Amino acid sequence: MEILKTPAIRFNNLPDYPFQPNMVSIPFNGHTLNMHYVDEGDPQAQETIVLLHGQPTWSYLYRKVIPFLVAQGYRVIAPDLMGYGKSDKPADMAVITYANQETWLKVALFDQLDLKNITLFAQDWGGLIGLRLVAFYPERFKRVIVSNTGLPAGGKDSNFTPGDQPRMLLATVGAKIWQFYARRWPWFSIKGMVKQLTSKTLTEQELLAYEAPFPSRKFMATPRIMPSRIPMQPDTAATKRNWTTWKKLKDFDKPFKTAFSDGDMAAKMIPVEHNFQQHVKGAQGVDHVTIKGANHFLQEDQPEQVAREIIALVEADS
Repeated sequence: MEILKTPAIRFNNLPDYPFQPNMVSIPFNGHTLNMHYVDEGDPQAQETIVLLHGQPTWSYLYRKVIPFLVAQGYRVIAPDLMGYGKSDKPADMAVITYANQETWLKVALFDQLDLKNITLFAQDWGGLIGLRLVAFYPERFKRVIVSNTGLPAGGKDSNFTPGDQPRMLLATVGAKIWQFYARRWPWFSIKGMVKQLTSKTLTEQELLAYEAPFPSRKFMATPRIMPSRIPMQPDTAATKRNWTTWKKLKDFDKPFKTAFSDGDMAAKMIPVEHNFQQHVKGAQGVDHVTIKGANHFLQEDQPEQVAREIIALVEADS
């Protein structure tokens, strides 16, 4: 298995990203994979907040959220999922699966860092992967906030939305186009994707920071294959795992908050947050919010409001 490591010089002088690197080693198939994470604030703090990113970003996405949380006295952990950011990058797409991403994150957060009483903020793939951990290891979590994410399970009931055939057809076609673009389009652009899914105008230096982990196409196996790992058929192992996850998640009785943005077209197409609000036990009686003036990457568009909603959930439960 070929494992690529982005040269450290690629991360020099990134705007608004002063954080020291941290690594955990994860054994995998006779190899060792290294996962990078940001670890800011007091390591002895009573509250630990874990921030999970998605496609095709990395912990850089949270650079403006982290200082607000640290200022409140929290410890903040922001991993780079395997294949993204400063983490190692398997070159073989066959190795980069939904199940492996779940396992790698579990080993990093629980087996290596031994995090407990976690307040989780999860967006995009951060939710798809993170919610599996919440469902199967609920004792590790204290509170959860999900944003612009889901738990797709293939077919007409994907994301557990009642069968709305026109909307589901549109969503399925959109997903297929997105998967083709990511995997096959020769001009696939990380920078272009981030720009398209952010309402705020980012500087050229900020956009280049999102491309920093990928010095060549060879390094991009993970962001190119992950869209194709979204379960689209009802009989796959990933779909069955998600159905089990959902059944377990319904019984999660700790505070569970949705904070979706108003400008995310995918979330508008399939209002997944309503299903979380209606079916997860811990979502009952929680102050769910909509982040106004934000696209898919609300951490870029409204970082202070994202931090405020995390703080509000912690304080309401303290």
